[in-house]
Amino acid sequence: MANFPVVLISEYCRQTDFLHLDVVLYYYKEKYMSSNFTFRRYLWVVIVLLIVSLLYFSSCTSSSSTKSDFYNAGNANLSVTGSQLDQYTLFRFDTSNSAHTLALPSAEDIIANLSSPYAGQVIFFAVAADGTNAINLIAGTNVTIKPSASAVTGNTTLTMYIELDNITSGREAVTIY
Repeated sequence: MANFPVVLISEYCRQTDFLHLDVVLYYYKEKYMSSNFTFRRYLWVVIVLLIVSLLYFSSCTSSSSTKSDFYNAGNANLSVTGSQLDQYTLFRFDTSNSAHTLALPSAEDIIANLSSPYAGQVIFFAVAADGTNAINLIAGTNVTIKPSASAVTGNTTLTMYIELDNITSGREAVTIY
């Protein structure tokens, strides 16, 4: 189809010597379009298969990190390790009967479980209180928890940000906002 004008003009000049353009167009249609009929008939099948294969491959890959969805602490207190903090995005508590605590790891443990930490890096996690009671956070060694992140009120999910203040070995420090 891309060579239509060239093919048409050359066929026209060769066949009719500039006479009877309608005959040349009919000749072109019969010669070139009928051979593509099978291709055009199955083109929609090829397009559908291409779309399905693209959907399949896009579902196999993900742009998200390696974090899991959530950790269900249930109706209990929880002490989190650095690897759990790196692995889970959300820590859920059932606070319908009583308040709970979330003990955070040390700054050293948090930093040790990150692949390429750098000072100023920010990571996040969330804590959900599914019930009327609160969840109180307990800081690990060299972890500063700002007042806005020190407790999660009942029936609330709070997203918290951990800023890596110092990643020097033996002097690790983080702040949670």
